[in-house]
Amino acid sequence: MSLRGTFKTLPSKSLVSLFILILLVGVYVGDLFIQRQKEIVLQLFVANDEQDVFKASSLEKELGILFSIEKNQRIIVDDSLYVVFGSSDRYIESSLSKIYAYMAAKELDILIAPMDVAKHYISGLPMTDLSTLVEAYPSLEVITPYLEMADDSNGQRKTYLLNLRESRYANSDASVLVIPESAPNKEAIIGFLEYLFEK
Repeated sequence: MSLRGTFKTLPSKSLVSLFILILLVGVYVGDLFIQRQKEIVLQLFVANDEQDVFKASSLEKELGILFSIEKNQRIIVDDSLYVVFGSSDRYIESSLSKIYAYMAAKELDILIAPMDVAKHYISGLPMTDLSTLVEAYPSLEVITPYLEMADDSNGQRKTYLLNLRESRYANSDASVLVIPESAPNKEAIIGFLEYLFEK
């Protein structure tokens, strides 16, 4: 049977549904293409946010205003990641791998996660010593009381952790922030840290 014959035998409702489906797929692919052309100002991953404090759509909107995002720019927040060590669940394994992959590819600016998850990545990949950021940017002195130490892959103990208990997102279980050493958008990171503890 020809494709033309198949369409003739479909009821009109099915044809409309098929047309809508094709249209939606086209819009999605088009939007994906457009989004990939935009400059990423900041890319932030959130793991295990069970209370939905770091809701991606809200946070992207907030930060879009903060950074005066233009049409050719975007902020990416992924709040769908969930990490539990020792689990064989495919979704959890996928989340664990995605965070590693984006850090290794030098595309991730910030990870917000529970302490055990943050320490896991600190022990595996190079992270930014946050005290050096404070030295370079006096405006970040406000974060000094909330800096915490952790051991890296070389056994060096440095201030890799920022506890968010007194930040604007204090009610979150995902209360620790780390910054990969390879984070590409340093200026936006500084702006985000200032925003976190803005009075």
